[in-house]
Amino acid sequence: MLTLKPVMNELNPNRMPDMRLVGVVQLRVAGHLYAVPVQAVDFASDKSDTAEAEHHRGGFFVQGETMGIVVEESSDQEEFQRQIMEGCAQAVRHLSAKFLN
Repeated sequence: MLTLKPVMNELNPNRMPDMRLVGVVQLRVAGHLYAVPVQAVDFASDKSDTAEAEHHRGGFFVQGETMGIVVEESSDQEEFQRQIMEGCAQAVRHLSAKFLN
């Protein structure tokens, strides 16, 4: 069972770290199929806010009309998968609220 966190990450486009596309997950919500990109980010390389970088460990984000899942580049395989699963759960919750309400 997935544990949902009520927080979605709003990434600041002026401080967008370098991202590397690692894949795409497909999510089906209310009969619609969504392709959500998964991107790896090295949050530790963002020296502008060390406390914020320590706080981020991946998850779902929305920036305008763009959505995606970010994972911490330096995570091990198990943590990488956990971040993707958590991001998927957050994405499904976001899409459900947006389109089913």
